[in-house]
Amino acid sequence: MIHRVRTSGFVMGFAIFTTHMLGKDYSLLVWGLLLLQFFVYPHLLHWRTRRAANPMQAELGNFLIDAGTMGLWSAGLGYPLWITFAVLTCNVVSITLYGGSRSALQAIAIFFLGGLLWVALTGQPINLHTDWPATVLCTVGLTIFLLMASNTAFHRNRKLQEIRAALRDSEQALHRANDALQQQLREIHVLQGQLHEQANRDPLTGLYNRRYLDSTLERELARCQREGQPLSLVLIDIDHFKLINDTYGHLAGDEVLKQLADMLSAQARSADVVCRFGGEEFLLLLPNMSQTTALARAEQWRQRFAASTIAFGEFRMQATLSLGLASYPGHGTSAQALIRCADHALYRAKTEGRNRVIVADLVAPLPDPTPET
Repeated sequence: MIHRVRTSGFVMGFAIFTTHMLGKDYSLLVWGLLLLQFFVYPHLLHWRTRRAANPMQAELGNFLIDAGTMGLWSAGLGYPLWITFAVLTCNVVSITLYGGSRSALQAIAIFFLGGLLWVALTGQPINLHTDWPATVLCTVGLTIFLLMASNTAFHRNRKLQEIRAALRDSEQALHRANDALQQQLREIHVLQGQLHEQANRDPLTGLYNRRYLDSTLERELARCQREGQPLSLVLIDIDHFKLINDTYGHLAGDEVLKQLADMLSAQARSADVVCRFGGEEFLLLLPNMSQTTALARAEQWRQRFAASTIAFGEFRMQATLSLGLASYPGHGTSAQALIRCADHALYRAKTEGRNRVIVADLVAPLPDPTPET
């Protein structure tokens, strides 16, 4: 773009200088230098720019060289007003477009300093007069150049606006993508929570499962040991559950399990952990609850469930519970010991007639399991 504008401007400049110089006594050397200046010189600058490591910086240097050579030619002609004004204006506008006002001031200084030095050394008289043909060409040429410069500035500005619009669109797209990603991350987090919850829940009753109990019981025992608080554990079994399944069907048995789970959940405190221990067995972990209080609670559950009627289709069913109770620290200080004590108490409740609560024997509690050696 710069090379094309420079070449076109130098062709117009050659016409202006030639019109002004015709009829005057200039040597062949001067005419030869004029041809070199306006037809060879622009291509030499283009060649230099293409091989420069920093083409734009090289082009700014080219504009300063333009200022110096045009200043010398203007001085050599005696500074004809319109020619001097036209070439100086073209040079200043060109360098301002690409280098700003600082470069423009440098170009003006070089234009006049070089020319005035030439005048001082050669004694060239200053003649501001410009013939009317050269004046007309200066006016036309300057107008054409300013239109070309304005068009260049227009296209640069439009391209800049397009780049800014593209950057704005890209930024908005990035914001939308980021919002979508954040939404996906939130959904993933929710799904992870749901999956974690499902992994710890029994699908039939919605109660916690054995996996959750294993980690929670150890943690609660450690806390009770640290704080010196009691902990009770109740193991529950539905009496004659196999008979219910055989008589009414497995779906009816599932309904019994769900009814018991709902009752235990409704009666539990927020700190209690209600688990389906396996099959028709349930386990309740009761932190900070003494054996006496736990025994009263277990008896309430037994009575409430025995008095309830479970509807399933056309059937009306009733069932009873056997419950085994063990407490920390009286029956053991580990999860395995407490569960084994509660299981033995449950076994006694069944063998002694079912539908009862049995507390594990405090006289001879089961020892904590020792690690294998």
